[in-house]
This record gives sequence, structure tokens and C-alpha cells, in this order.
Amino acid sequence: MSTKLHRIVVVGGGAGGLELATKLGRTLGSAKRAKVVLVDGSATHIWKPLLHEVATGALNTGEDEVNYFGHAWRNHYQFEFGWMAGVDRERKVIQVAAVLDQEGKQIAAPREIAYDTLVLALGAIANDFATPGAKEHCMFLNNPVEAEQLRKKILDLSFAVGISGNSVRKLNIGIVGGGPTGVELAAEIDHTIREMHIYGAELSPAQLEITIIEGMSRILAGAPESLSEYATESLAERGILVANNSRVVEVTEQGFVLADGRQIDSDIRVWVAGVKGADWLTTLGLKTNRLNQIEVTATLQTLTDKHIYAIGDCASCSPNDDGVILPATAQVAHQQAEWLAETIQQQLAGREVLPFVFKPQGMMVSLGKHTAVGSLASIVGPKRNYYVEGRGAKLIYASLYRMHQAAVHGWMLTGLLWVGDKLRRVARPSLKLH
Repeated sequence: MSTKLHRIVVVGGGAGGLELATKLGRTLGSAKRAKVVLVDGSATHIWKPLLHEVATGALNTGEDEVNYFGHAWRNHYQFEFGWMAGVDRERKVIQVAAVLDQEGKQIAAPREIAYDTLVLALGAIANDFATPGAKEHCMFLNNPVEAEQLRKKILDLSFAVGISGNSVRKLNIGIVGGGPTGVELAAEIDHTIREMHIYGAELSPAQLEITIIEGMSRILAGAPESLSEYATESLAERGILVANNSRVVEVTEQGFVLADGRQIDSDIRVWVAGVKGADWLTTLGLKTNRLNQIEVTATLQTLTDKHIYAIGDCASCSPNDDGVILPATAQVAHQQAEWLAETIQQQLAGREVLPFVFKPQGMMVSLGKHTAVGSLASIVGPKRNYYVEGRGAKLIYASLYRMHQAAVHGWMLTGLLWVGDKLRRVARPSLKLH
């Protein structure tokens, strides 16, 4: 009788991948019913919906990131450091690229990792729609490294404008994309500049000009119109401009060129419009859609190989077979991770597996330190949405991160982390200013 454990390999330690590896480690891994392996080319995890706070210094990565090595030890899974480079489906192994140090020297040779069940939770990147100049002249918010680069750029130019002695000089920031990320980033940058001015920075809020460039008729196009209007009014009160019905056709060193011939000058140009899978996903031999997302069945198995699953932003999932693809949100990734953790246990036990069913819980968008806007889906009674605005909505928004922490750490440790956050805010500035 074979004693070999079933090997479950999860590639990608984002919201869905880390939660899945954690749940499988606590159940199958701790009971020695399976070997659970998480693969990622970064050593730490930051919840992607909060990258806009990393980009403004409101979230300190040194304090809020999760170290995969330590977390794996506590939660009974194995962490493998390195970026996935390919998959051999016949031999059931993934290829991991060589690991390089900061100087480009190889510290680990390319290697292979065997699997019985493979889960791809590889996330997505911003879609610049092949707009000329976008890659060369825009900053992006795909990962913590890019968020940190944006934070330093904002600090550098803020100080440069503030100490120039020219009160007429402005700092212009253009953000392409009026979805939740673009709106939250604009509001957070405005808050950061106001906080920096309180701390003594010469740049005044009046010298900051932020423009959100949106191709559709309104920002937050996926939300009810009333919430979009509330968000627009809230941004306008802070002096943040919204350019709707504005399609970018070119990006230059000076700013954005629009389809109608207008140009929006920008010292800092950020692109957060649209998402797609990374180009290399199309090289894996798995069926993908036009956005490079891996197409999956109602049980989240790839159309090409039943032993390979895909969840989160990298997956193209239409659970109702109506052609409507689930959005690339943390909410979807979280529910898929929860469902798949239970499903894999059911499969190993030889039980029947039911299709994945997405249960929309609404959406929440932060509009600064003290306010947010969103909709909440009812969980009992007739299906309907409840709209929330202001400080109450901000409390709900903040709770989403705590729920992610609870999924990763458990409620007791999450409570201790919350207390620690409160104590740090008493002793330190509310922003990372270095």
C-alpha cells in the first residue's frame, strides 16, 4: 500500500492563493493527509486591494506584510521561493525559474516541483490596451514593488515642488481608470499631501491637482449611479478632477493625449484601467481568453486539464454559463479559495463535488481617511442591495482587510494585530515619509 501523500501545489500567494494554501495546510497538511506547497517569487504578501495605501505611505509594508516562510511553518504548508516559468502536464511538474539576488547573481538554479493537483492563483496586471507610450511613461500598481516606486515618486516631487519657492508651481497627477483602484488612489494621494502639509511640508493642498481620466460616462461604472454620483461629489470637494468620456490615445512625458485632441499635463502618470493576465500565461498550453485569463469550468478546473485549477484574477470563470465573466476582485478570489479548499477535501475523500456558486456581497470603495461609499447585498430575505456612504461605510471598508487577516492568521492574532496598529499610530506618524 502506497504511503505517498497527495501533492497540492498552489502557485501565487495573493489573496486567493495564500488563503487557499492556509486552509489546506490547516486541514490536510496538519493531519498529514496531503502535502501542500505554495510557490511565489516574492518572500512576502501584501493584500492587493490596499496597494493604493502602500503607494501613499498609509500602509507600511515593513509592518503589514506577511512573510511566507514564517506563515508556512505556522500553518503546515511548505513555501517554495521562485517564479513559475512553465508546466509539463504529462510529467505533472511545474518549472521554477532561477532565483537571482539584487545584483543579478544566481542564488538558486532552475528546478521542478511535482504536483498531483495544481492550482494557479497568479493574479493579473493592468491592461494598457497597447496605448502608445503607456509602458514608457506611466507608473503602475500591479505589486508592492511598483506601489513603493510610486510612493517615492510622489514624495520626491512633493518635496521638489514644495521647496522651489514658487507658490504658483503645481504638482499634477493623472490617473487613468475611474474604477475602485483609481478612485481610491486619487483620494489617498490627496489625503497624503494634506497630512504632509500638517507635518510641515511646504507643498500645500492647493498646489496639488489630481485628474482621474475615465473612458466611460462616469466613474465606478460597475456601481449604481447614485454611488457614482456620491463619489464624484466627494472627490470634487477635495479638488480632485474627473474627466469622464475621455479615452487616452497616447501617453507622453508631458501627460495624456485624448481622443478628442485635448492633452492633460501630468508630472506623475499612473495607469490603473482594466486588467488582464500576464502574457506568459498563454505559453502554458492551457486555453485562455483574449485577456490572457485561463478559462475554467464551473468547478474551476481548466478546460485543458482536470488536474489543474485556476482561481482569482488569472481565471476566466462564467459559473452560470451565460458568458458573463466574474470580475477580477478580491471578493471573487476569496470565495473561490474557500470553495476550492473544501472541494479538494471532498475530492480526496471520494465525494461528489458541486459547481462553484459566486454570491455577490456588494462593493466598497474608500474615499479617504474617514469616508467610503458602497453597496451591501442582503444575506437573508429577498435579494436586494443596501447603499452605504460616509463614516459608516468606511468602518465596513476597514473590516474587509481584517476579514482577510482573519482568514490568513485566525481571529485571535488578527485582534492582536489590530491592537498593535492602534498603538503604532499613537507613537508614529500616520504616514511613511521616508
